[in-house]
Amino acid sequence: MKIEAVIFDLGGTLIEYAGGYSSWPDLETPGFLASYEFLQSNGIGVPAFERYRIVGFDILPERWRQATAGQRNLTVTSLLTDTLESFNITGSDPAILAASARKYEAAVCANALPIPNGHIVLTQLKAQGYKLGLVSNTMFSGETHRADLARFNLEDFFESMLFSADAGKWKPSVAAFQEVLDHMNIEPGVSIFVGDDPAADVIGANRTGMVSVHFRSSQRFPSPDGVTPDFTIADLSDLAGIIEKI
Repeated sequence: MKIEAVIFDLGGTLIEYAGGYSSWPDLETPGFLASYEFLQSNGIGVPAFERYRIVGFDILPERWRQATAGQRNLTVTSLLTDTLESFNITGSDPAILAASARKYEAAVCANALPIPNGHIVLTQLKAQGYKLGLVSNTMFSGETHRADLARFNLEDFFESMLFSADAGKWKPSVAAFQEVLDHMNIEPGVSIFVGDDPAADVIGANRTGMVSVHFRSSQRFPSPDGVTPDFTIADLSDLAGIIEKI
């Protein structure tokens, strides 16, 4: 088999968003704080921040589960709307909510750092003629993540990118992977997917018929029972050896 394309996850695979937080959803704390301060400054009477943050954290995992199960899309705006509604705050100006969501995204992204060896590996793969794509499970806007990629000189490598909140398609759904493959005119069987979340990345890639590579970049994502990637790596630079094996 000759590999023609390598498709990557974003968060935890090419860019690390955790900052000083070791677990999810704790890494969302700066976002909740930024949105809280913006809402207060615009006359929306949210309660004390700690209550706001705890309620947001209570809501987020279930909303994420719904999104990845294909039941309901998730954006930062919808998360903040749900959080406010938990305090019986309804009818807020949509423009204020949207701006609050952008504040949330900017605060989290301010902690972002590129994953080691990402730029080097993408440069090598591109030079060797592989098509490169990206599929990201994210409640952030694609515009925000494209700015992150541009900041770290990673954006121009990709022929196709899908951000789940924009597309309404979430891994492990085959549709999320297939959209990027179709845009690149690539069959699943000659493509590799690299990601750090077994439940989204490995399961989804396996279902789609791609070669799955689990990148163990952190301990945030336990591997569900019965989930077996084709390959596992501890550093992005290990990809070259895997492609040679295939």
